Amino acid sequence: MKWGLTIAVILVAWLLSVLLRGATRRLGRRRDFSRARIFQTAVVINSACVVLALLSIGILWGLNGSGLMVFATSMMALLGVALFASWSMLSNTTAAIILFFSAPYRVGDRIRLLDGDNTVTGQIRYMGLIFITVQDELGHRYTLPNNLLLQKTVIRLRGDTLPKDQKHCRAD
Repeated sequence: MKWGLTIAVILVAWLLSVLLRGATRRLGRRRDFSRARIFQTAVVINSACVVLALLSIGILWGLNGSGLMVFATSMMALLGVALFASWSMLSNTTAAIILFFSAPYRVGDRIRLLDGDNTVTGQIRYMGLIFITVQDELGHRYTLPNNLLLQKTVIRLRGDTLPKDQKHCRAD
């Protein structure tokens, strides 16, 4: 009985992964996203399906609440000690998934990110799982973490030229 349910969980997880990755690819093509961005999002979705399947199989085979808590606290301790910086990477990856599905910006869009004295105006050149790259009209490239696009005000600019941000130009 457990073997049959285990196979069923694996098949459902595989089917869910295939359907979600297919939907991600179709959405990415329809919105004209780069193949790399579509692939990265599909990998994150596939990984989430694998983790859910493993948790389901663990529960099916008798991993009880106390055993799960021991495992979870051990993993948290390991992550907290060994991979402290990964939390910001996880935050940026989550932001990349949100930006992928909400699609407020895409490669080629001109944006202005308002962040006090650190305001950036330019064209989006790259969008990945951790950061985006924005290039201003002088050719300077800025690397911004994805979660910054969700935390700060971002203006999507129109027109053929990038407006100069006079506030940040030095007087010669």
